[in-house]
Amino acid sequence: MADMTHQSFDQEPMPEGEEAPPKGMKTMAHIRWGILIVLSIFAVFMVVNYFGGCSGGGNQAAAVKYYCPMHPTYITDKPGECPICGMDLIVMPAQSKTSAAVKYYCPMDTTYIKDAPGECPICGMDLVVMPQKAQASSSMAGMEGFEVPGTAEVTIEPHRLQMIGIRTAKVERRPLDDQITLAGSVAADETRTHKVTIRASGWVKELFVDQTGQYVKAGQPLLSIYSQELYQAGQDLLVAKNSADQNTPDTSLTAMRRKLLDAARQRLHLLGLADTDIDAIEQSGTAQSTITLHSPVSGYVLEKSVSPGQYVGMEQTLYTVADLSMIWVIAEVYEQNLSDVKVGQPATLRLAAYPDETFEGKVGFIYPSVSETTRTIKIRLEFANHDLHLRPGMFGDVAVQLGGENVLAVPAEAVMDDGDVKYVFVVSEGKHFTPRKVSVGRTTTDWMEVVGGLAEGEEVVTSANFLIDSESRLKAAVAGMGGASEKAEIPVAAGEHNH
Repeated sequence: MADMTHQSFDQEPMPEGEEAPPKGMKTMAHIRWGILIVLSIFAVFMVVNYFGGCSGGGNQAAAVKYYCPMHPTYITDKPGECPICGMDLIVMPAQSKTSAAVKYYCPMDTTYIKDAPGECPICGMDLVVMPQKAQASSSMAGMEGFEVPGTAEVTIEPHRLQMIGIRTAKVERRPLDDQITLAGSVAADETRTHKVTIRASGWVKELFVDQTGQYVKAGQPLLSIYSQELYQAGQDLLVAKNSADQNTPDTSLTAMRRKLLDAARQRLHLLGLADTDIDAIEQSGTAQSTITLHSPVSGYVLEKSVSPGQYVGMEQTLYTVADLSMIWVIAEVYEQNLSDVKVGQPATLRLAAYPDETFEGKVGFIYPSVSETTRTIKIRLEFANHDLHLRPGMFGDVAVQLGGENVLAVPAEAVMDDGDVKYVFVVSEGKHFTPRKVSVGRTTTDWMEVVGGLAEGEEVVTSANFLIDSESRLKAAVAGMGGASEKAEIPVAAGEHNH
């Protein structure tokens, strides 16, 4: 044992760096290499998975769709032109995937909305989660009643605004004293129109005026009529005159004969004879069998309804004669403009027959009734017609001059009308366009009075608004298709509870 110990100490030590490795060293090396390989494989897997996910997201982002602003139902995945109208297709706005803050509402009183769950203080029911589409609608709580069905707010970036050519204007207070233009029809003045009739039946013997439209002077003969009734009345006059001319000492008899003569003369008056005609019968001693009718005024024959030899009665109109030196124009005013039209306001008439000439007149009368079909009110305007350019039956444009006070107004081209509602697009932050229903009052050529829906100073779109309207309706339609299931959530939730 001592020899072995001595021998081991006598062995020569190995050079530095060539010593024998400690026991277990190789095992530890194998473990380290194994861990390194596992970590490398995990790192490669994570990198591949990350870039694979990004690649997939890129493919989704690349799935861009295009649509026509004028025909939003035409959608394609390639740029180009619309095959219907030829307009350049534009990129369809992407639907936001970000989730909004959750809101809660009461199923029985949907106006009560909170940011946290709990109970309704009105009815004590548990609040339920509000669908995202309803949450978006709740942001319009200050504009109840002014939403436009089938539309949505749109956002258009400034570079696109320049391409579209959008113009805007401020809602302002201004006097609407320009004018209101109405369609009018020319008619004869009823107060200067006369109908010629006969007071005794008979047969037409001769026509002195036999054409419609002929000009006649006051007192000019129109026609003569043979009347047996007239002849008998003339004979009675002659008998009464002969009786009255006889001398008698009886004063009472003389007075009675005078009354009979006066009664005979009055009967002829009632049959249409003038004093000169009756005097002629008395002087000639011959009863007339014919009566001549004369024109009551100077004017034009608008109607003639007799022919030679025709039998006519007392209820029949033979001629209609009108003095056209003054003329009427009948126009119709919408209800919202009626309060601004007043008797005496000046008016100007233009006719297609005389495009370079204007006729000056005034409002003469406002009719008391409203048409049940057109919801308009007739007004009557009076015009002088000394040169007879205005003829009954003509159509023209009447401009009634309106005196006005300052009212809230927008340019007429800013207001859109889909047949059910009138609305505008309100601009906010220079790029957000919100459709809003408005109520309008008086309308002139260039401006509309606003009686509801807008405030002074707000900005509205005045040009290219049909493009914004198309995009707004497209966005609303797409949102409606995407949220069809959400639409049913509130009614279903409301139906689950009964108070």
